Amino acid sequence: MALGRHLSLRGLCVLLLGTMVGGQVLELRLKDGAHRCEGRVEAKYKGEWGTVYSENWLIGGAEDVCRRLECGVAIDAPRGSYFGPRLGPIWFLYGSCESIEAESTLSIYKCVHIDFKNYNDTFSHDQDIGAVCSGSVRLFGGDRPCSGRVEVHSGKAWIPVSDGNFTLPTAQVICAELGCGKVASVLKHMPFRESDGQVWAEEFRCEGEEPELRVCPRVPCPGGTCHHSGAAQVACSAYSEIRLMTNGSSQCEGQVEMNISGRWRVLCASHWSLANANVVCRQLGCGVAISTPGGPHLVGRDDQISTVRFHCLGAESFLWSCPVTSLGGSDCSHGNTASVICSGNQTQVLPQCSDSLSEPTGSAASEESAPYCSDSRQLRLVDGRGHCAGRVEILDQGSWGTICDDGWDLDDAHVVCRQLGCGQALNATTSAHFGAGSGPIWLDDLNCTGKESHLWKCPSRGWGQHDCRHKQDAGVICSEFLALRMVSEDQQCAGWLEVFYNGTWGSVCRSPMEDITVSVICRQLGCGESGTLNTIVGLREGSRPQWVDGIRCRSTDTSLWQCPSDPWNYTSCSPKEEAHISCADSRQLRLVDGEGPCAGRVEILDEGSWGTICDNGWDLNDARVVCRQLGCGDALNAMGSAHFGAGSGPIWLNALDCRGKESHVWKCPSWAWGLHNCSHENDAGVVCSGFVRLVGDDGPCSGRVEVRPGEDWTPVSDGNFTLPTAQVICAELGCGEAVSVLGHELFRESDGQVWAEEFRCEGKERKLWWCPRVPCPGGTCHHSGAAQVVCSAYSEVRLMTNGSSQCEGQVEMKISGQWRALCASHWSLANANVVCRQLGCGVAISTPRGPHLVERGDQISTVRFHCSGAESFLWSCPVTALGGPDCSHGNTASVTCSGNQTRVLPQCNDSVSEPAGSVASEESAPYCLDSRQLRLVDGGGPCAGRVEILDQGSWGTICDDGWDLDDARVVCRQLGCGEALNATRSAHFGEGPGPIWLDDLNCTGKESHVWRCPSRGWGRHDCRHKEDAGVICSEFLALRMVSGDQECAGWLEVFYNGTWGSVCRSPMDDVTVSIICSQLGCEDSGSLNTSVGLREGSRPHWVDGIQCQRTDPSLWQCPSDPWNYNSCSPKEEAYISCAVRRPKSCPTAAPCTDREKLRLRGGDSECSGRVEVWHSGSWGTVCDDSWSLAEAEVVCQQLGCGQALEAVQAATFGPGNGSIWLDEVRCGGRESSLWDCAAEPWGQSDCKHKEDAGVRCSGVRTTLPMTTAGTRTTSNPLPGIFSLPGILCLILGAFLFLVLIIFVTQLLRWRAERRALSSYEDTLAEAVYEELDYLLTQKEGLGSPDQRTDVPAENYDDAEEVPVPGTPSPSQGSEEEVSPEKEHGVRSSQTGSCLNFSREAADPGEGEESFWLLQGKKGDAGYDDVELSALGTSPMTFS
Repeated sequence: MALGRHLSLRGLCVLLLGTMVGGQVLELRLKDGAHRCEGRVEAKYKGEWGTVYSENWLIGGAEDVCRRLECGVAIDAPRGSYFGPRLGPIWFLYGSCESIEAESTLSIYKCVHIDFKNYNDTFSHDQDIGAVCSGSVRLFGGDRPCSGRVEVHSGKAWIPVSDGNFTLPTAQVICAELGCGKVASVLKHMPFRESDGQVWAEEFRCEGEEPELRVCPRVPCPGGTCHHSGAAQVACSAYSEIRLMTNGSSQCEGQVEMNISGRWRVLCASHWSLANANVVCRQLGCGVAISTPGGPHLVGRDDQISTVRFHCLGAESFLWSCPVTSLGGSDCSHGNTASVICSGNQTQVLPQCSDSLSEPTGSAASEESAPYCSDSRQLRLVDGRGHCAGRVEILDQGSWGTICDDGWDLDDAHVVCRQLGCGQALNATTSAHFGAGSGPIWLDDLNCTGKESHLWKCPSRGWGQHDCRHKQDAGVICSEFLALRMVSEDQQCAGWLEVFYNGTWGSVCRSPMEDITVSVICRQLGCGESGTLNTIVGLREGSRPQWVDGIRCRSTDTSLWQCPSDPWNYTSCSPKEEAHISCADSRQLRLVDGEGPCAGRVEILDEGSWGTICDNGWDLNDARVVCRQLGCGDALNAMGSAHFGAGSGPIWLNALDCRGKESHVWKCPSWAWGLHNCSHENDAGVVCSGFVRLVGDDGPCSGRVEVRPGEDWTPVSDGNFTLPTAQVICAELGCGEAVSVLGHELFRESDGQVWAEEFRCEGKERKLWWCPRVPCPGGTCHHSGAAQVVCSAYSEVRLMTNGSSQCEGQVEMKISGQWRALCASHWSLANANVVCRQLGCGVAISTPRGPHLVERGDQISTVRFHCSGAESFLWSCPVTALGGPDCSHGNTASVTCSGNQTRVLPQCNDSVSEPAGSVASEESAPYCLDSRQLRLVDGGGPCAGRVEILDQGSWGTICDDGWDLDDARVVCRQLGCGEALNATRSAHFGEGPGPIWLDDLNCTGKESHVWRCPSRGWGRHDCRHKEDAGVICSEFLALRMVSGDQECAGWLEVFYNGTWGSVCRSPMDDVTVSIICSQLGCEDSGSLNTSVGLREGSRPHWVDGIQCQRTDPSLWQCPSDPWNYNSCSPKEEAYISCAVRRPKSCPTAAPCTDREKLRLRGGDSECSGRVEVWHSGSWGTVCDDSWSLAEAEVVCQQLGCGQALEAVQAATFGPGNGSIWLDEVRCGGRESSLWDCAAEPWGQSDCKHKEDAGVRCSGVRTTLPMTTAGTRTTSNPLPGIFSLPGILCLILGAFLFLVLIIFVTQLLRWRAERRALSSYEDTLAEAVYEELDYLLTQKEGLGSPDQRTDVPAENYDDAEEVPVPGTPSPSQGSEEEVSPEKEHGVRSSQTGSCLNFSREAADPGEGEESFWLLQGKKGDAGYDDVELSALGTSPMTFS
């Protein structure tokens, strides 16, 4: 409501304004307001005053009243007897533009009339109307309502008054009229703004005694233009004069007294500083302060002592220009009054103080005086949201500089706080806690005792001498640092009022809090000009200090800190007297349509409507205010042009010009509220850093806690870090609930600092920024490392039972705040074991299916957990939600636990056998303890990889002797990974470490555990790790984008159930797209393209309805519709473009080899043609400069095309197009890849396509068929290191050696055999290019296409054991020796490409396709044609 409603009442102000209508005189007045221009509307008729009622009293009616009373413009039109009821008649006000003939009706203005019949019988005084007018004068643009430039209202607009002949008496009248005390200063030379259309054309000639400016004499300026140098400025203050009370020895020494609200008061010596004394001496023309002796040394007086505290820098012209605090002033005895001894002569030149001057600890000088010398340096604290906290800065030689934090401690901080009159030091902050400063660094290595009078008198390295940077700037937090907030779950401008004092948040007591005090509080919090004190709210929970009571604000007080009150006290009142305030103007700020609460379009709530800000002049300073106000850290970007989409509703602000330090964005200079020339296409937005984040390897919802108060992220210590604080962090980040709080993570060497405060959250705060904080003692928090938090959408687990036991029942989990039953699909005994352990119920005995214990109607969650069995919490297990199957209420997950965590169960017998299809084999375990665990590793996800078992503390593998799909089915079902697609052998996923636990397995496929299958015996085998077994289950997932030329844009495909298929786009939102792009390594944002054409070809459309949440670290955790071969139509396939643009590093699939980036075109066979290479996302040619048979040999061997017959030049096979990637290629002929040869830098040539190089090779490229088992004939996916030229040379040398010794005459036969074996070797290398191998073995150390890796050769010591059709097996006595050179045939790299595998080159431009083939056993229905097609794909991720 109205500002004046909450100003101290000055009594009745009456204006009689006569209007003669029909012989009657109309008199109007506003009564019971703070001044003559606000109050209840009253009219006088025939000598009697009455109130007024109106059915439609709006701001327009109040405007008419204000205009008639010469009170400026209407601010508010309150009704409902806002200014109190009154006895007497009630007149009726109405609007009509017809002629008025009734004698009892008089007009206020044009069509507004008052009917002076008495309507007491019709209306009541509870409906009396009021008006609040702006008044005819105001002070505008200052830091408070009682300071600023003088403006008067012309009846249409506010017009500035020039400073020409503007006098102090005129300023006195203005201050008195506004209820702002007395004039403290009159300033001039404030330039007029460009928007000032005119200047007031009169000079005011007040004498100082007039009640209002409008009754002062006025003199028109000559020619209508006043002589001026700018607008007049006035500062009013309750603190108006100062004097020294002396015993007569000098007028420049004595007890300091001040005129406060018209009364002379002695100032208390508490917090009285030499800087304050210097201002007093300067103001009185008494030179500089020599000392500040405490106590009434000169004059003893009986007057009440004021406890107001001034915090001067020392350079101010007036004491009242210094920051001032009155709240919580301590009791002050007459023996503790402020005094000063000045030098006595303003023109006297004092000697300059020496920096080397030392002060004896505890000396009088060090505590209460300065040496008799001149010291022009000043001290201040900045960027700490108050004058008693912030970065320490010193002014010297005209420049503000900082202090380095080397050796910075509480003793140093004590000197700063005392010098500034800010009490005691609570915290000595380091590492630019309040942001990095600028300018010089004046001091370093300070070593104060804490008693010095000035900071620069402490021992140090020397003035201006340091070895620091501004990231080491020192800061302090003093006990007098104050902050104000409202505590509420969902309101910014209503809640429990709290003040931060002495390092702790505490409540404020409500007695005798009046309207003016509430108004000051609301204004300070940016919540409007008025509010109400709520006295009917319930008792607040919890305990806290009740810091202050007896607050009595005045109209001159600019903030709560200037309001007098009772002294600070830990228990100033009882908990039931804590103040709860609701401000009338509930403006709120938010960011919408961004990726979180700290990014988006800026919107402000006012008058019940959310509106936007226009981007005219929108910059980082404006954005910083928004981010700080929301507790979102620093501004990273200020966005315009409706970057986050166009808003709706009003546009509240335009042309903002924030300095970056304002507390609220609506406090920044701007056009008038709601005035703009914009559309919503100009809506402003911001991206903030956020105040808190979690840094880890598992997504944004787990990791160590870091906060960002300024430019740098700072870790938070685990000392006293609580679960409620973690809950606030998880909620703020949109990460669900906190499931664990960890500590003991050692700080990194790069951590420059540790957060020097402890958070004391209650758990219900909306942001960590709003939680109470306590400075760590000594500025250093006790800790053992950095705090770590794990958030999850999965937060609690329980068993719903029929009452027979608390340790058996239907498994239910709290997911995103709702309890959901879990589906039995993919539910495993390992999962059940984790649940039992988590609930303190021992181990799992069985997992009975169906709702055996409880029948519930709640929706069943289809999320699948893949536990190993050793996890402490179910949410710690790998989880998959994508494509969850429909689940009926007869298929809910249940568990029966042993019921006693300490009970010792008998050890399970390895020889236990389970009848196929028995109940035990499928859904239960024997009543015994089985601590073994199962996992799949190096497969890119929990459902594919090498099979490993944990026993006796060691992970071991399974030998592939007899390994088949029946064995693999047991593994997949045990892990909750669906059905087995492939049983891989020969260390397909790499060789494992440790023991080999099982060999010769012969599972039926129904066993509950893989170690319950018949086998040779636990730990008995005749294998090596080159025979490690692996599996690929149907729940194995992979993700990729399919595009012709981009890695981070294309058709989205998912690999499921052994086949690549598309993803449907409905209702895919920004969060889902962001997670997909992040998972593919394509930054963390993108867009869904709906305008692309229909995709060619047919494929499964695997999944639709994907709805990711911020808590989901990858697409696999996102809820969706069930898997379905036809989830949508082809026109609904998703095409995504991620924010980053990156050309494909491979022409076909990724990863790829050098061979796939080389091809021949335009020839008469596969092994002849123009040489083309893939680079930077496109095919290009090779120039024939220096092109010879040596280069051609390398090309032919790399492509598996035999020997080179001819090196062709001059574009014999036709000129190519595109780039000419290589020139001056120089090979030795033995390189395994063209990439190993020397050449000019990529793309640098002086050739044209008429010089394109080509080759003719002798061979024909061949393809090796798959084995019947569907696995590769190799024992390891890496044998491609045996480059064909190397193999040929080694074998040729061996054969020549044998020929010379045995039979020279049989040379031709031996050469024929060599060629036959070479063909099989080439076929062997060809086999390694099944694309699933690259999909599933990325962790094997295969480099990217642009990063060549040297691979150790120990994995190939069994290359001779590869079965080759048509050749004798080792058992037939025809084993061939492999030379050491062949065993260690690893090529080194100089140019950084892939390992040189042999593979069919693919040309996406001509429709060729490369395949990853993966086949199951013959006869395995449904899995005999599992194919991974990698045409034109981007990076892939797996699960």
